[in-house]
Amino acid sequence: MMNVDIRGAVTYQGSWSAFGQLRDVMDVDTNDLSLLGGQTLDVTRNVNMTLVFPGRLDVGTFVIGRYTPGVLPAGPAAYVEVDSLFFASLPGGSVTVASANYPPRPGLDFGMAGQGGAPVATSDTVDIQISFAAHWYHYLRPNVTVSLSGGGPVLGTSLVTIAQSLDDDHSGRFVDWESDFDLAPGQGIPYEISAEFRLAAPAAGTFTLAATPPRDYEDPARWPAAYAVLFYRDDPRIALSTGGTLTVTKFVAPTDAYYGEIHGTLTAPLALWANDSTVTADTVQVTATFAVQLWPLGGIPAATFRRLSPPSPFAAPEARNLLAPRSPGRTRPNRRSPA
Repeated sequence: MMNVDIRGAVTYQGSWSAFGQLRDVMDVDTNDLSLLGGQTLDVTRNVNMTLVFPGRLDVGTFVIGRYTPGVLPAGPAAYVEVDSLFFASLPGGSVTVASANYPPRPGLDFGMAGQGGAPVATSDTVDIQISFAAHWYHYLRPNVTVSLSGGGPVLGTSLVTIAQSLDDDHSGRFVDWESDFDLAPGQGIPYEISAEFRLAAPAAGTFTLAATPPRDYEDPARWPAAYAVLFYRDDPRIALSTGGTLTVTKFVAPTDAYYGEIHGTLTAPLALWANDSTVTADTVQVTATFAVQLWPLGGIPAATFRRLSPPSPFAAPEARNLLAPRSPGRTRPNRRSPA
């Protein structure tokens, strides 16, 4: 629950629903994002508040800075909407968190966060006094870096990569990702490559990637215990492992309520195939470091926020790798069968 008192150019008092989340980028202590939100229980009105806090929101008092619409702030910032009016924070306010009880593990369970009513000043004409006790969720975000060298149409190191891991329906696991190497929009899809590896018996350890021809890849009954595959957005050829190594440094199985995790590295040469039977002269060398979430067995966590306004930081390019979880509807994105 969130108790709100707005005074100045707009006057408003009410009790709102309150909710928040930590978007935790795996394996690093940077690029995390905490979001605290509240919104009116009156569905006929658009009255809401969002506090954007780069990092892990915890107990303490934090100074509120300027919010620039459409830009992910470098420090705590906030905005408020009252029907058609939009108020962005100016430097000078603060948020005080008196308790921050995170759930025991990231997943579907929530903890609680609350404070004692410190003011958040949005401008010299509107002052907001808020006290809150919010459900607080802890969500994981993948952290993957991919480098390509050798042959093929895309070379270099990824600038943005999104990833997920799914059951392969044969007692194994897929880990797949999509990578953007230039931050250009492309042909409506920003990611120049999509790739995956399969591991038949997920566990920590080092595994040799099998040389995998297209016909083996297309037939689940012939899948090797470990292989890798890569697709290009702008090239119809499929790249399949000819060897290489997959090292899993950490594997945590998911439970009904909590995420699992898989961390490690992949180093492999992949041959580019023109069709089921014709391998080309090009070989791309893939080097990847990954920390990827395994969805809770009870479901995929979803953001609680009801509405994201156009000025929301989630629309900013800097936040593209922090967007909501990808749908599991497609196990292997951009998959193409060889001609």
